[in-house]
Amino acid sequence: MARPSVNVLHLGKTPTRTVLKLAWPTILEQIAFTVLQFTDTAMVGALGAAYSAAVGISSPFFWMVNGLIGAASTGFSIQVAQAVGAGDHPKAQRVLQHSFVVCLGIGGLACAACFGFSFFFPALMGAQPEVLPMARDYMMVLSLSTLFNAFEMSSSSSLRCMGNTRAPMAANLVAIVLNIGVNYLLIFPTHTVTLGGGSFTVWGAGMGVAGAAWGTTVSIGVAGILVFLPLISKNNPLRLVLDRQLLQFERPVLDAALRLGVPVALERGVTSLGQIFFLRIVSSLGTVAVAAHHIAVSAEGLSYLPAFGFSVSATTLVGQAVGANLPQESKRFGNISARLGLFCMTFTGVILFVFSDGLMSLFTPDAAVIALGGQVLRVVAFAQPMQAFSIIYSGALRGAGNSRWPFYISLVGVWGIRLVLGCLFVFVLHLGLAGAWLAMLIDLCFRGVASWKQRSMSLAALCPGRLDAHGEGGRPGASGGCLACAPGAAPMVEMPWVL
Repeated sequence: MARPSVNVLHLGKTPTRTVLKLAWPTILEQIAFTVLQFTDTAMVGALGAAYSAAVGISSPFFWMVNGLIGAASTGFSIQVAQAVGAGDHPKAQRVLQHSFVVCLGIGGLACAACFGFSFFFPALMGAQPEVLPMARDYMMVLSLSTLFNAFEMSSSSSLRCMGNTRAPMAANLVAIVLNIGVNYLLIFPTHTVTLGGGSFTVWGAGMGVAGAAWGTTVSIGVAGILVFLPLISKNNPLRLVLDRQLLQFERPVLDAALRLGVPVALERGVTSLGQIFFLRIVSSLGTVAVAAHHIAVSAEGLSYLPAFGFSVSATTLVGQAVGANLPQESKRFGNISARLGLFCMTFTGVILFVFSDGLMSLFTPDAAVIALGGQVLRVVAFAQPMQAFSIIYSGALRGAGNSRWPFYISLVGVWGIRLVLGCLFVFVLHLGLAGAWLAMLIDLCFRGVASWKQRSMSLAALCPGRLDAHGEGGRPGASGGCLACAPGAAPMVEMPWVL
């Protein structure tokens, strides 16, 4: 049987069909993941606002850690895409080996760091006395998931840059179903269920938020194993070989990974750290506000589903096109992905606005939390079209080798706009949680406009030639290539596996 091709530039009969064929598995994966978040959040929310707040207090820290882990694979995975575009399969395989070892090492360090931070981070975030012990338990258990997440992220990012979006989709769909079942058994105590006129007893561990953390950890582990199998399959043209060469590192590959990955790590770091400070602002408003904020963030994730899918398409196709020295194709794929994402996210923004209270009620029976969360969802709904440009064009820019500008845009948006205006609206104008989310709205709109403007300059500057060890900043390298023609980052679709 013939091996499948890893070059996907002509996957469809037209560029639009090619984008859609790559995007739909990721979109379906993210839909399922959102259903998972909805289900998990609803399970914890059924226990009360304090339980939701415990998860909400802890989650931003894991967003930051998992974002940094994802950035570690950034400099490797698009090197894979570029090598595939250039037809250099041996190089792609060497990069895969580097990615596997480095990401696992970072995942191990992250696991230890998360466990250590669990002892004081919730208190630092201003957790109320009734929330504090539950938040600590959640963080302790979930710290183990960071190691598994590194394994899953590295494998999934590499597969996506080969154009294989279906394997990560299938692996995560299985893990999501497992997560829902395990969470249900671990979160709730043993109870009686009435169904079809009869009743029966369902065993439960009654572990609360700790049970949710264990369910997430187990699911990530399963997803990591399932998504790893295609990488080592004999049917994979870029099969990952687990041999002695795993520990034989090549300086040019590592240098390129650092040069391309560090800006992404900084972007994710400043964004996640900004979210932590933003949550600290929200926590000053009380437990109900924290619970409403956390649940509204989960509900808002609905709107990102198509954008993440089209971001994968943009990053993969732009990366492979520049590797094949096809700059016009790079620009075309980036723009098509953005237009499709804009259409879809405008629609999801309407859904957020119209069904805001209904979405909140899926997560919690608390009327105060529902009312407050519905209010802020209606605020942020107006930012969704601009979010399409921010997410998708950032992916295209990274695929084109511009990993610095998304960092600059995020830095200004989060720290110069969201946090400054958040403090102004909450502490000076006393607008409450709605004021905090109004600051978020302005930040998201700024980043969307800035990404759209920057794409005009960066994609237009694409030129033939691929990155070598000496090319940087658009200046000619030793081989005549430039950074504008080099891969920049892994697909930005890795959503943190936290409740």
